Amino acid sequence: MNVRAFVVVVALLAPLAAQADQPVVTGHYVLARATEDALILFDASPEVASIVAGKTDDAAANDELERESLKVLAAMLPKLDTTTKSVTVRVTYNKTGAVSPVYGAPTFAGVERYALLDVSYKDAAADRDKWKELDAKRAVPAWLSFKVIGQLPPR
Repeated sequence: MNVRAFVVVVALLAPLAAQADQPVVTGHYVLARATEDALILFDASPEVASIVAGKTDDAAANDELERESLKVLAAMLPKLDTTTKSVTVRVTYNKTGAVSPVYGAPTFAGVERYALLDVSYKDAAADRDKWKELDAKRAVPAWLSFKVIGQLPPR
């Protein structure tokens, strides 16, 4: 392999290596506001669909969505400025309506704002209580605020 080919391969694989240490999140997320009070929008539609399909009870569903929100926060934290004071992850999902007789697919019925994860940037950036390494067996730290403001679809 010549040097140029090696450099090209390394350049193409570098972003993948950087993403390898990021937690895998089901859904899409974007930094919507990068100010002192940062806002991250997290579309958890695939996760909510999985919850509905699995007929997961509300308590387990809340825990699952809270932990997914923490993964989103961990992935977006490096993109925030150090002057940030607080971070909010807004968890949403797409609601579906009746099945369209023309297309044979569920119709779009709006966006549900399901929950808010609020955290101090200082605590999050310092990895207080090793929150980035949470597994399903460890309790979520009490200083993280996860507030349900909406409803999940019926199961």
